[in-house]
Amino acid sequence: MSWRADFDWASDGDPPSDLPAAVVEAFAASMPTRYGVLFDPRAIRRHAAIAHRRGKRPAYAEVWRALGDGTAALCVVADDRPGLLSAIAAALVSHKLDVITALVFSRVPSGGDVEAVDFLWVRRAASSDTAVIGADEAQSIGEVLSAILAGKISVEEIASRSTASQPPTDPRVEVRFDAKDEDGRAVLLVEAPDRPGMLLTITHELFQHGAQIARSLVRTADGRAYNRFELSEFSGQPLSAERREQVRAAVVAVLAFGVDPGHRP
Repeated sequence: MSWRADFDWASDGDPPSDLPAAVVEAFAASMPTRYGVLFDPRAIRRHAAIAHRRGKRPAYAEVWRALGDGTAALCVVADDRPGLLSAIAAALVSHKLDVITALVFSRVPSGGDVEAVDFLWVRRAASSDTAVIGADEAQSIGEVLSAILAGKISVEEIASRSTASQPPTDPRVEVRFDAKDEDGRAVLLVEAPDRPGMLLTITHELFQHGAQIARSLVRTADGRAYNRFELSEFSGQPLSAERREQVRAAVVAVLAFGVDPGHRP
């Protein structure tokens, strides 16, 4: 089954963008090959328009597709930097939103710095909350993310306010590195019970331990979260075998015990 068929990436109900074709083509050409496989031309036009509307803002978010079950697909655009995915996850947690699926990409616009273009399928953390995830909330997410990136709000502060979840029915936590690297980057695979703030927990721990996320794929199904992160050092250098074990142990500890391994009682 293709990714597009599995997750329904297409944006069938969206109106076409009035962005000039040349701008759309430049956007598509700047994105990784995998992006063009996952998304259809109509969705690509919508994403290009969102990236264009970001302008000079530190970060920008829009709902690019609202789904009938109350969930929504967000497009978040910001300058790429270490810890960005953790900051995005914190902005979502601050709005009491959970991540169902996430795809992380980066591109280099013509004459610009490296830009992250991330897609996150989100839902309300509380099943009783049926409010629509709309344009105003997406704007607020972008504003909170901008505040985090500017140092006005800390990820730790948001994480400390998150609500504890009920114990999972399947508590297994599996964290390992794939035997094969991807483009010179270490591939970390994490399977754990799904819970509110899961993406924030993992990505913040990776950032705290000096691992830069180049690309990621996040999925949740049947109460379990499946995460794939392509990692390097902040400098872009590969993670050594020793560093991989440090990172793996840190993620295991924060998921299984809720603490950094150096502070475990």
